[in-house]
Amino acid sequence: MRLTRRRALAAVIGLGLLAGCTDGDQTEMPSEETESPPTETAASSPSSTATPTPTPTPTASPTPTSESPGSTTEPASGDASGSLVVMEGVAFSPMRLSVEPGTTVAWENGEALQHNVRAATFDDAATDWSFQSETVGRDGRVTYRFDDPGVYQYDCGIHGSTAMCGVVVVGDASYDGTLPCE
Repeated sequence: MRLTRRRALAAVIGLGLLAGCTDGDQTEMPSEETESPPTETAASSPSSTATPTPTPTPTASPTPTSESPGSTTEPASGDASGSLVVMEGVAFSPMRLSVEPGTTVAWENGEALQHNVRAATFDDAATDWSFQSETVGRDGRVTYRFDDPGVYQYDCGIHGSTAMCGVVVVGDASYDGTLPCE
């Protein structure tokens, strides 16, 4: 009878040691494969839903159409070649932006909430355009090049037009209407 209890005890201790070795290997593997500082690695898990790092990498770009001559999703890195709209406080700032044709407008997410930018039509003054960005996390950026004059209305598809909306007035076009989020 003592022999059976010893074997059972040895098996339990052996399994405990084996489990401890496995957990240690899983924790160390990500730190060897990534270039993140040790403090970030210790806080992360080896799951596929990791939070973005301070310098996010682009995951995908919206597909440009004939009406969207240049649109991309990219990490924030300053106002590249046009005008900047910040997504923060569940609002676009500035809400109204006037630019010249050929200007690239960047929408940059300055908060932890996720946002996107999508073409919208709030009234008859709106220019018909097609655009739907990827979802953008903190410090993420979406850009679109406006080549033709017009009134380009947009909103955040996540928070809706009554919460987050805006307009880009391009060239000699004008807009004096009221936006649904004003």
